[in-house]
Amino acid sequence: TLQPSLLRSLDRCRTQSSGQYCTCSVDLERKMSSSDQAATNGSGGSSGNKEADDTREEWEIRRDELKATGDGHFRSKAYQPAIQAYADALQLDPTNHIILSNKSAAHLANGEKSKALHDARKCVEHSDGKWSKGHTRLAAAMMSLGRYGEAADAYSTVLNELDPNNEVAKRGLEDCRKKEQQLREEKERELRKMQEVLDQQKNAEKEAQEEKETETKNDNSDEGEEDDLLDDFFSEVEKATEQPKPTKSTADNDSGEEPTNRIKTQMNDLGTSQSQIDRLLQVNYEWKNLNPFYVLDIPHTIDDDSIISARYRALSLLVHPDKCLDDPVRAKTAFEQVRKAMNQMNDVDKRKHVRALIDEGMKQGKRDWKEECSKSSNVHPDNKEGLAQAQSKATMKIFAEIEQKRREIERRKRKFEQRERAQEDDEKKKETDERRFHNEWREGERVDKRVGNWRDFQVDGKKKRTS
Repeated sequence: TLQPSLLRSLDRCRTQSSGQYCTCSVDLERKMSSSDQAATNGSGGSSGNKEADDTREEWEIRRDELKATGDGHFRSKAYQPAIQAYADALQLDPTNHIILSNKSAAHLANGEKSKALHDARKCVEHSDGKWSKGHTRLAAAMMSLGRYGEAADAYSTVLNELDPNNEVAKRGLEDCRKKEQQLREEKERELRKMQEVLDQQKNAEKEAQEEKETETKNDNSDEGEEDDLLDDFFSEVEKATEQPKPTKSTADNDSGEEPTNRIKTQMNDLGTSQSQIDRLLQVNYEWKNLNPFYVLDIPHTIDDDSIISARYRALSLLVHPDKCLDDPVRAKTAFEQVRKAMNQMNDVDKRKHVRALIDEGMKQGKRDWKEECSKSSNVHPDNKEGLAQAQSKATMKIFAEIEQKRREIERRKRKFEQRERAQEDDEKKKETDERRFHNEWREGERVDKRVGNWRDFQVDGKKKRTS
């Protein structure tokens, strides 16, 4: 085929010479001859490519065009358009592992880690596990999600079974080992911190026990003297715990009456049902009732299960909905608060932890009270009521801060799980749509008809060019 530019030049020369070739026409013919000869010599590769293109079906040509578009977007860091182009290409060829690999890389670059992992797994699956790049894509997605052990296994598969000299896998495996080492070191630091907290709690419990023993010795000389940190009611309960234990014979004689009498005494000390419901459901009760000792209205220094159980039964009888027919709704809420507190008290470890937190709150409240007294001349340091309020406030603040952290962790966890489920649902829906589209494309005479139309178009195009 003659080059169009040379043909136009030759026609002009013929026109100018009235059918006779001029000197320039000879040169043009030589150029055309050399051009035809070069085209003939180099036509092997190009003709082969055209024949290869001609053997592709219409959907395959469109797929490759979409892939090329996605590759261009990816190189220019336009990741979202690249993802869309790859997704359109996969609708035509859902099992193409190369496009799946590219789409996984685009998702990862766009910060969509779960989607990158999903496409990488499909890439490995459809390449029969024999394509090393698919495994490195899978490992990269796992690393982004913090699954360093699984990522290391994927890189090891490449090096041990597919490509021992793969530099990407070597670097990736080394990075995984470094990350795992960092995680181990972080866990060790966290364990050390937890151990320090436990040691502090043990020391606080030990100090509290020593203070209690000191107070007991002082109370032997004057039983009417109360601790600065407790009110009258708590003092009475402490006196009950300091009474000498009955002998075996006395216990045998009074075993049928002692629990009942103790509960009756507790109920008399607690007051009316309405007063307890109001106390348990006061403003911000969700935060104040985080302290189970506060809910049961007993001092945190008590560790006698019989006293705690008697207090729980007495308080439950007072606020039980069946006993409070005038206000059953609020009574039910108050009863739930009491039962929740008792569940914490039944756990020995939780009870110790709560007691340590209260001890810390009492100390912090005492420091706050001293600081307030030093700043104001109107506040007297011997004001027991002010000290008790400062300690109560500091204790409540400690429990509230811990609860806030717990809720924040739960909120983040739920948000992450919801996002993961949404991504999985989107991927499943997209996969289902792609499979349905692929099946509809392949079924019946639709494919044959589209391919036939494309071949007819090619034949017509050739006829027009030759004419």
